[in-house]
Amino acid sequence: MQLPKDDFLAGIEVLQLATRSSPNVVRGAVDLAGQMARQLGAVVFVDEHFDTGDSFLSRGKTRFSQNVTAWLESDPLRFILAADHELAHALPQNRIVVLQADELSNEAVLFAESGLADLLGDPERPPIIPTGAYGAGTVAYGLLAALTGLVAMQRRFGVADKAIVDAVGTIAWVNWKAAAAGALGKDIHRQGDEAEWPVIACRDGYAALVYQERDWPNIVAMVGDEQLSDERFATFAGRAAARGEYMDIIRRWASGLSKSEINAAFLEFDIPAASVMEAEDLLQDPLLRHRDAFDAAPIGETGDGLTPRLAHRVVERSEDSGTAPVTDNLLPLAGMRVLDLGIITAGAGVSALLADLGAEVIKVESYTYPDPFRQWAGQAVSPLFKCNNRNKFAVALDLKDRDDKARFLSLVATADVVVENFRRGVLDRLGLGYDQLRSVNPAIMLASISGQGLSGPGCGASSFGSTLEASSGFSAHISYGEDAPYITGRNVNYPDQTVVLYAAAVITAALSGPARGMQLDVSQRDVAVYLAGEEIERASVGLDVAPQDNGQAFLTSDRQWVALPTAPVRDTLGLSNLEDWCKTFSAEELVEALRELGIGAAVVRSGSEMYEQFEARNSDVFTRSPDGAMVKGFPFQFERHPMSIRLNSPEVGEHTDQFCS
Repeated sequence: MQLPKDDFLAGIEVLQLATRSSPNVVRGAVDLAGQMARQLGAVVFVDEHFDTGDSFLSRGKTRFSQNVTAWLESDPLRFILAADHELAHALPQNRIVVLQADELSNEAVLFAESGLADLLGDPERPPIIPTGAYGAGTVAYGLLAALTGLVAMQRRFGVADKAIVDAVGTIAWVNWKAAAAGALGKDIHRQGDEAEWPVIACRDGYAALVYQERDWPNIVAMVGDEQLSDERFATFAGRAAARGEYMDIIRRWASGLSKSEINAAFLEFDIPAASVMEAEDLLQDPLLRHRDAFDAAPIGETGDGLTPRLAHRVVERSEDSGTAPVTDNLLPLAGMRVLDLGIITAGAGVSALLADLGAEVIKVESYTYPDPFRQWAGQAVSPLFKCNNRNKFAVALDLKDRDDKARFLSLVATADVVVENFRRGVLDRLGLGYDQLRSVNPAIMLASISGQGLSGPGCGASSFGSTLEASSGFSAHISYGEDAPYITGRNVNYPDQTVVLYAAAVITAALSGPARGMQLDVSQRDVAVYLAGEEIERASVGLDVAPQDNGQAFLTSDRQWVALPTAPVRDTLGLSNLEDWCKTFSAEELVEALRELGIGAAVVRSGSEMYEQFEARNSDVFTRSPDGAMVKGFPFQFERHPMSIRLNSPEVGEHTDQFCS
């Protein structure tokens, strides 16, 4: 396969700034965003509060030794990533991405206040704070999207702006399903062992059993136990009534298989499930190896190891840049047209963020196959559909019909981007692959958002967000120590959400560059794999992999859960039994007592509590469409040219006459 030419930010310089009081999680987010900018072609400088060297976050960066203001003002293609919002006030108010966070922020606080912790674990046990750096990583993807937005404004219009990224707000935006449910008074919580999609033990680890109703006959065939053919198990209701019985049969089958063997069985029988992978497994994964997902890198004093590459590939590229649009709107993608073939979350979510960034987005569906999210969970018009499809127009075209296909290609001739997340091969079978699209528009970008990429062993296998949580290593970080790990089920689908931030960032950077025509391959799985970079590097040279412990949640006297970093609390107070100590405080008292000690802690919020908190702050993270519906807002905001919700989510084909007459 052709490797990507990571030059979307060529000619750009980025400076990372922090202060001595910047929390580690905030510095980590800025450091990771800077590393991604460097891998996209930018030259990255750091001040004295960041390291330089051969570690995952610092590799390839240069120590900064100039006057910051003079450096920024002397070149319009210089930008700042600031880890302290107070620091930004002392600088010129342009070309700066400011990360706002409480001075005592940490991973436990981010997951608690965003409501994500409430969805992780067992309802009879404490909420889980993931190990690793997933809070910082999620925020880093938001920072990258904000940075590429500023770059596009400067490159395309010569306009400088300031972007504000709220650390908790970015992760709450990822948790928009919980906010949407909470706004309707229907809180969702962690499901534990009663989850629709369980995690089961195999011989050398665990596997996430993810499947749809249509997959049940294939599960019966895969397990090969005639007891599963009992008519009691033939329906969802029947299986729910006899869950323990049929799950015992499946667990016995899985216990005799290794992770690689169970993955092979899932692939053979087309089950959208996966084993729970750790760093060592990822390094040996055939699909990741095919995608050249890892680069050689010097890992400390141990010699060359492997480090993750960014999650996109440029499959083919045209040097045609099209013509620059004329527009009075100065948002990053103003004047650009996006054809949205995306459905459910990932594809439709990417297009929604591109619309927020100023693009004209036209959703393409047919009356016979509309976006399944329109009637999710039996609702006539799903609030989840509204969240991912506000700010869009809609046309109805049957791409299997010759005349409608011609109409679609006429739209392609006027467009800048086509976004799709169909199963592999669907576009080619429709006669609408990249070669066909660029034959009518050499400057077109085809952005393919897929679970596992466009080529390689098993890339076309069925998968859902929770499948990718397991296969990317994310689920391995969600457990009660030695117990089985957890997946989020339908409640979060973490890779589905983070790919929206990453793909929108890469698309925006590419669209503002000199040559836009290309097919872009973005893998949701790879977006999550990238966040385990430090662990992957250590595993690649045979060092022990011990993901950072970010703390736990403890019950207080008023029966609320408070998340806190356990090691600093134990070290400061010399306590061995934190569980009993925390029960002597109310939640509010415990958070305040720890703050007085300089330790960040937070009450674990439900979806409704999280939503109410952002609504009370008049935050743009969640907002309203013109018809008053609560919808997903913005993971960041521009100061001079703010994003807004301009359009309601459309009906199927609502604007067909406008665009296809």
